[in-house]
Amino acid sequence: MTRILYLACAALALLAGCHDRDLKICDITQSDCQQDIYYADLRLRGDGYDPFAGIPPIRTISEDLFRAQLEYQAAVTSEQAPQPWWDAALLLLGLVPATGDSQQASIDNQVQNTAAFYSPATHDVAVISHPEQAADPLSQFMNMSYLAHELIHALQDREINLNLHPHSTDAYFAEKAIIEGDASLYQRLFEYEVPLPAGYSFSSRDPLAYFSAWRQDNLSDDPTVQDNFASLGPPFYAAAWLVYPLGGVWLSDSWDKGGNTDVRHAYGKAPQRSLDYLLGPNVAAPSSKNIDCEPTVLAAFKQSDGTPYGLDSFGAVYFFAYLMGWQIPADVSLSSSLLWRYDLIFVYYNPSTEKTAVTWRIELDSPLPTSVLAALTTSTGPRVVQNGTTLLISNSDDAPFLSTWDPWSACPSP
Repeated sequence: MTRILYLACAALALLAGCHDRDLKICDITQSDCQQDIYYADLRLRGDGYDPFAGIPPIRTISEDLFRAQLEYQAAVTSEQAPQPWWDAALLLLGLVPATGDSQQASIDNQVQNTAAFYSPATHDVAVISHPEQAADPLSQFMNMSYLAHELIHALQDREINLNLHPHSTDAYFAEKAIIEGDASLYQRLFEYEVPLPAGYSFSSRDPLAYFSAWRQDNLSDDPTVQDNFASLGPPFYAAAWLVYPLGGVWLSDSWDKGGNTDVRHAYGKAPQRSLDYLLGPNVAAPSSKNIDCEPTVLAAFKQSDGTPYGLDSFGAVYFFAYLMGWQIPADVSLSSSLLWRYDLIFVYYNPSTEKTAVTWRIELDSPLPTSVLAALTTSTGPRVVQNGTTLLISNSDDAPFLSTWDPWSACPSP
């Protein structure tokens, strides 16, 4: 249903945002504009007090300074945690491309397209100054929307700790989806409060319908669809963007049923797996399966303590990305990824040869269709074997080793 928004300004009379004035398109580098957006967020969330007693810390930086910060962070991260085996593993699985400077491309994209961001480490919002956008009403409108989103993160960080420490990639996706879905919901509601620039209109003023359509677009492989999966980047990075539409569907469904109260309560019942976000709200979460067997590998590929160099659970969303990466049609990729029940990925590395080996065991509810299995079994891709409801994927950039490697010889059949 479409909810009619009532702004409880009377209940917030002591807040500086209630000035009996409508929101207007403005420049987010200006303090008055920032304040108007912040208090609009408070009103929309139904907060009866201002936890920042004014406004969260906001700093404005130039594009050049933002670029320098991104490059510094990338350099520090590379020095602190060099893990060439993960880069190789993602390449061996077809989740990232073999060519191109993806890191530099990512930095360029962020500098060009980021209006603002919230940092849980410093607990402040940074606004990026884009002088060429200062006089463009549509750019200003969109920047206001993005700042509204980031200010929600500042409010969230007062309620929950946004410094996440998940135990797996799958768990990280689930935690990010509830956080980004919350911020995206109120970002959308904020957009309904601002006069639209000339020539701009909403396809729907119902948030749930909006996020449902966005979800459908992002999961699509139709090249004529704006923001289809391929347009989001290489499969591994494209999957990460799905936290916004999938989380948005979950939170907008909660808001549609019970408003702000149900949004707050959604955190207590949020999914712990990406599978449940793919299934969507109001769908019973299926039980998981356990994996107790580590693959067989030469000692040279293990760490000194006998453990793999990398161990993770990617989840259903990244399984969807994997299938899409191997050109499985989107509807089939989605239905196949919904069969996911659990997975473990093991990454091994031989320092003397700088070669990587990766295995991925995925437990399914039922076997993949033979057409999907056939499409995954290529001469250029990983070795893929289906054993009952278990999918076994392995690959290595050490060709002689790969030719004789049977990583699953010690693992019992499911």
